[in-house]
Amino acid sequence: MLDPYTCIVKRNRKYASECTEVHLANHGAESLSKNFDHFGNLEVVWLQGNQLSRVENLQGNFRIREIYLQNNRLVSLAGLRTFKFLKVLLASGNQLRNLDKQLGLLSRFAFLQKLDLFDNPVSEEPDYRLRLIYQLPQVEILDQHSVKVKERLKADEVVPNLDKVSAVKVGKPRVKEDGFSVLERQCIRTALEIRQKRRKEEEALLSRSIRVAPEVLPPDCKVFKWNRERWSDPRRKVQHELTRPTPWEKMEFRSFIEKKCEKKQLNKEEVQALAKELSEKGLEEFGRFLKSHEIFEGNPWEETSQDTSALGMSLRLHNEKSGQAEVQVHPMEKLRQDPEATMPAAAVSNLLLQLEWPRYDDDFLEKRIAELYDDLRRADFQGDKEAVVKYRTQALRLEGAKSLKEHVELNRKETGKVTEKGRFDVFPQTVIRSKRQIDESTGRIVLKVDMDLRSTSMGTMSKVSRS
Repeated sequence: MLDPYTCIVKRNRKYASECTEVHLANHGAESLSKNFDHFGNLEVVWLQGNQLSRVENLQGNFRIREIYLQNNRLVSLAGLRTFKFLKVLLASGNQLRNLDKQLGLLSRFAFLQKLDLFDNPVSEEPDYRLRLIYQLPQVEILDQHSVKVKERLKADEVVPNLDKVSAVKVGKPRVKEDGFSVLERQCIRTALEIRQKRRKEEEALLSRSIRVAPEVLPPDCKVFKWNRERWSDPRRKVQHELTRPTPWEKMEFRSFIEKKCEKKQLNKEEVQALAKELSEKGLEEFGRFLKSHEIFEGNPWEETSQDTSALGMSLRLHNEKSGQAEVQVHPMEKLRQDPEATMPAAAVSNLLLQLEWPRYDDDFLEKRIAELYDDLRRADFQGDKEAVVKYRTQALRLEGAKSLKEHVELNRKETGKVTEKGRFDVFPQTVIRSKRQIDESTGRIVLKVDMDLRSTSMGTMSKVSRS
């Protein structure tokens, strides 16, 4: 059953009365909920790709201007009678029959501009398009084709005379001279019977509701399970990011490394020098350094370059069992073989970012953060706003990298002891106090804020000062 409340943020009458459009396509539902009465201001309704046989519970939604009913099982459009302002009606791929009956209903919609009844039994009736054009002159697009002036003139000539032709008295039957032999007529008759039989079988299948048993579940993907175990726990995610740069860090690293290269093409000696500099000096702005600069000894990319997809792991396991394990080629094999060969700086930076980039320890980060804040104060004193923003951003990034492990309790040591319950008669308090001090770097009198942490109980109070 299609419920319009699934299309709004909160399930209440206020949001329902303000909603003007609902999208309930491709749900395989067989009926509409009575909750449509709460959506009095609906203007556009998407119901295609379901199994509806009738349009019900929409009598109160007379403001609907567009309704999409393609690929359902509709046998009647009587549920649309109250749509006085209907402009778009798309109902292709249904089971609508009896053109005269449908014309009687569609003639009610004075504002109808776009109509689609293609792939319905009604569209196979004689003079279907001409009759619709004649009876519904307000329609501008019929079955995805615009109505042309020639068609309107032809409809004005042909349709009024259809009743006269059908009223002519039938005389003696004339023998049709189709030129077919007896055998050919028999083949045509048999083909027609087969076509009708197939159509009945399709209608019988459409009338059934196909459901999948709830106990039948799809197979679990190993790679998806591996990724879920890896990223669902915040501690595992942070532990992985301690040695691997995050995607946004890779973007920043890439531009920073390419600036260090100062060339578009690098040879083996220049690549080795770049890796050594990144390993020894690192990227202090981001708190990371390259783990090893020996990139031409062995293949440090061997583990990171393996295909982790289900197909890749299956092929690799099969080759190992059959003794045909593939040898991983060094991504800089060209530079290893020929020291004079060159490689684009962008490709070198991408390969380096696939290696391990551990973070600095907390002592180094604290020292670097303090230096950045000193530079920030000097830039603020000189009035350099761009430098202030730059130093503040770098300091905050490093503080975030330093405190990330504490947020997920990554530094917590697992012990076999049972943790003691906290006391409920003691609660912490934080008091912020301001003090006037002289800044040693600038000589100005500044206002410094200290934080007092207090633990208050019924009779005593302990105080710990932290600036």
